Amino acid sequence: MTGINTDHSIIVAGHICLDLTPTFPPLANTVLNPGTLIRVGEMHRSVGGTVANTGLALHQLGVNTRLMGRISDDLLGDEVLRLLGKVSPTLTRDMIQVEDESTSYSVVIAPPGVDRLFLHCPGCNDHFRASDVTLPSDPNLRLLHFGYPPVMRSIYSHDGRELVSLFEKAHAAGLATSLDMCSVDPMSEAGSIDWCRWLKTVLPHVDLFVPSLDELLFMLGEDEQSLNLKLLQRIGKQVIDWGVGVLMLKLGDYGVYLQTADQLHALFDQDAWLSQSHYCPCFEVEVASTNGAGDYTIAGLLAAILTGQPPQQALRSAVGVGASHVQTPAQLPGWRDIQKRIAKGWKQHEKTLIQQGN
Repeated sequence: MTGINTDHSIIVAGHICLDLTPTFPPLANTVLNPGTLIRVGEMHRSVGGTVANTGLALHQLGVNTRLMGRISDDLLGDEVLRLLGKVSPTLTRDMIQVEDESTSYSVVIAPPGVDRLFLHCPGCNDHFRASDVTLPSDPNLRLLHFGYPPVMRSIYSHDGRELVSLFEKAHAAGLATSLDMCSVDPMSEAGSIDWCRWLKTVLPHVDLFVPSLDELLFMLGEDEQSLNLKLLQRIGKQVIDWGVGVLMLKLGDYGVYLQTADQLHALFDQDAWLSQSHYCPCFEVEVASTNGAGDYTIAGLLAAILTGQPPQQALRSAVGVGASHVQTPAQLPGWRDIQKRIAKGWKQHEKTLIQQGN
């Protein structure tokens, strides 16, 4: 593997689950009627959530990565540890295993030709506490990345005070903080909370914020709008005004948008990163699967920051890692291979915000 050139290490904490996906034969009945039996094949088992997706992506890129997800001592928790250990035994060393709870899992129902259906149990993710996290004595640690508050009850409750406590602990240890979100189910308990108030409470403690535009618009209580640079600049200013140092908005097929404040954590090169605004479209690839693209794009950005790349180069690295993943989901190319492909003039997508107007 052609890995990254840095000694810096990172913690990826937050949501983790075991994904259970029955294999449907090509001619399976796609109508799931009660009382019927549908013969399926082998159950595919994989780990999901930000800890698994972003964490394993960083590990594949060659970053020294420590995973901190909350699992139970049940069979599903043991399977999570086994799957992580298969990748590398070091990835299990910081996992938080508790007793008398249930490990989070998702059953993915994906008959041929039908949109996927997810049956999700949050399990002990709902009880994640700042006190669960013991920061390792590692002089190379630079960053704590946390993901998926909307599916973790203890993290979205009480205006995010538990997450504030965790980020305060990280800052006291000299670490920068990074936060990713996920979609909010409007019919769930999380859908009924005041997300604007939550953001105003949490974001002053966030050095790097990496939500999707759709996620952020929902939390701000705004309707879906025509995508253009003026919208991104307005949303970016609002988030920066609430205390975030660096904002990267994921825009799906349109790429990513970056906006930064005039005061940043010491992790960032102040001369290069202060008061920046950049847009980067996606790279062209033949898409095999878009599942996990956002998490891998974040991993690319985090890796770029740890190597000291300036903003525009870091954005290209972010979308480069995301594009590489959707092209070959089973095996991410090495960091240096991705950098070489970008340097050789990897063509960017013609679908850009420039065509959407200013």
